[in-house]
Amino acid sequence: MIKEIAFVAIAVSDKERARKFYQETLELKPGMTAMEGGWVEYDLGATTIGVGCWPGWDPSRDGTSVAFEVDEIDSTIATLKERGVVFDMEKTETPVCWMAQFRDPDGNKLLVHKRK
Repeated sequence: MIKEIAFVAIAVSDKERARKFYQETLELKPGMTAMEGGWVEYDLGATTIGVGCWPGWDPSRDGTSVAFEVDEIDSTIATLKERGVVFDMEKTETPVCWMAQFRDPDGNKLLVHKRK
């Protein structure tokens, strides 16, 4: 019935602030943009992340999380900290990965992730 994930959607409250964060801080390249910049898609491998801002769809500190796979987790964490990102969960090891959690300007949970 379900074949794959079409996209992950992240609600934001300020489209310009969100674009600056996702494109400058995280260095994601925008793909499709719609609704006068209120919806921007970022294609990462086989997954698309849609960042959107419109009435009735509000960000939540306890909502969706996105884990970004990185090549070098320590240098990525260092770069993000240099850019002012504060981590609520420092680098943590699990049996299959390392990860660290931070938040975008609206409080949405994001992670950097490195598979073992």
